[in-house]
Amino acid sequence: MTSVGSVRSEGTGSLTSFRVDVLTKDDWRRLQSIRLAALNADPTAFLSSHETELAYLEPRWREEFSRGEWYVMCAGGRDVGLVAATREPNLPLHECDLEFLWVAPGSRRAGCATMLLRTVLDRLRDSGVRTVWLWILDGNDPAMSLYEQLGFQRTNQRQPLPGQLGRYEERLRLRLC
Repeated sequence: MTSVGSVRSEGTGSLTSFRVDVLTKDDWRRLQSIRLAALNADPTAFLSSHETELAYLEPRWREEFSRGEWYVMCAGGRDVGLVAATREPNLPLHECDLEFLWVAPGSRRAGCATMLLRTVLDRLRDSGVRTVWLWILDGNDPAMSLYEQLGFQRTNQRQPLPGQLGRYEERLRLRLC
């Protein structure tokens, strides 16, 4: 699947074309590259770390694809966004989780995250998914605003982050049907 559209470039305000690609196991190096870039640029935004994932070998990267689909947004000839739609064993078949949303710093506030999420949500809806879940870290106000604009609702379900005293995340839900 490739979805094509345009977003505004930061600073110039000009339109830049984009596409959203669904990665396959053979794209594991591309997933590795963008995840490591995300973990390096925003180390407190994720539960994993650059050092942890830098140590992953090819089989571990390929294993990521068994949990679900990875989507990469490309704009201006480079990968600028990432999100995963995963299906955990405890969820019904018509539900999934979104994880690891990230947009490169130079592409933020240009509509990339919105377009990436809309593209993925449309694909999920078309595949029969009716409910999308995600966890958001406390204090991530820009992401919370984005998710609420897309229709996600707070569930008031919160949980502490493992090994991070005083940090919590909250669960959000979006009904697609």
